[in-house]
Amino acid sequence: MLEKVRVCLIGCGRAGMIHARSYMGGIRGAVLTALCDPFTENLNAASEETGVMKLCSDWQDVMKDPEIDAVIVVTPTQFHHDVVIAAAEAGKHVFCEKPMASTEAECDEMIEACRKAGVKLQLGFMRRFDKSFKRGKELLEAGTVGDVTLIKSNTYGPSEPKEWMYDVRKNYGPIGEVNSHDFDTLRWYAGSEVKMIHAAGHNFRSPEKAEQYPEYYDTCTVMLEFENGVLGMITGAQYVRYGYDSRA
Repeated sequence: MLEKVRVCLIGCGRAGMIHARSYMGGIRGAVLTALCDPFTENLNAASEETGVMKLCSDWQDVMKDPEIDAVIVVTPTQFHHDVVIAAAEAGKHVFCEKPMASTEAECDEMIEACRKAGVKLQLGFMRRFDKSFKRGKELLEAGTVGDVTLIKSNTYGPSEPKEWMYDVRKNYGPIGEVNSHDFDTLRWYAGSEVKMIHAAGHNFRSPEKAEQYPEYYDTCTVMLEFENGVLGMITGAQYVRYGYDSRA
C-alpha cells in the first residue's frame, strides 16, 4: 500500500477551503494534515470544519516541518512567489493557485526552483481536467466544428471583494484573479500563443470604492489574436449576484 502524501493548506479563506473540502471528500494518495493562515479566525474555523489540528500562522514554519510533504498555496497572489520558492527549497511538492505570480520573471524563478529541487509544481488550471472542457478540446481536434475562427470564454464570480482586493497592484482584478482560467482555456483550445491583446474594464458594482481605488474594476472585456490567426474574446466579472458562471 502506497504511503500517503501529507499536505498543508496555506491560506484558509474562501478559495482555500474549497481545496480543504476536496481533501475531506477523499483524495487518493494524499491526506490534509496541517493548516496555515495568519488570521486566527480563519485558522480556527478551518480546523473546526476539517478536524485538522496541526495549525500555524506563519507559512515559514511550514517549511521547517519534516512531517509535511506538500503544500497548497492559496495566499494572495503577491505572496505566491516567496512561498513556492521556500517550499521548493524545503523539498516540498507544490500546488499553487492561479494566477501563478505577479510577473513573468517571478513565474520563471518559481519553475526553476521546483525543477532544481526535483519537486512537483502544479497550477490550479482545473479546466484542462474538467470533463466538459476536455470534450470541447476533443471536438476541436477532431474537426467536428470545422476550422476554428473565434473562441469566446467567460468567468463571472459571485464573491464580494475583500478590502485588499480593491488594490489592483496587489490583486490584479478579474483579468488576473478570475480570467486567468479563460486565458489558459483559449490558449489550449486555439493551440497557439497570443499575438495581440486589448483589454478594457470598469467598476460597476463598487462605486463607493472609486475614489480610494481609482484603478479598481470589477468587469472587463478582452480581445485577442493568436499567432495562428484564431481570434479570442474573454469577458470577466467579480461580485456578480447570481452565482459562479464559467463557459467557453
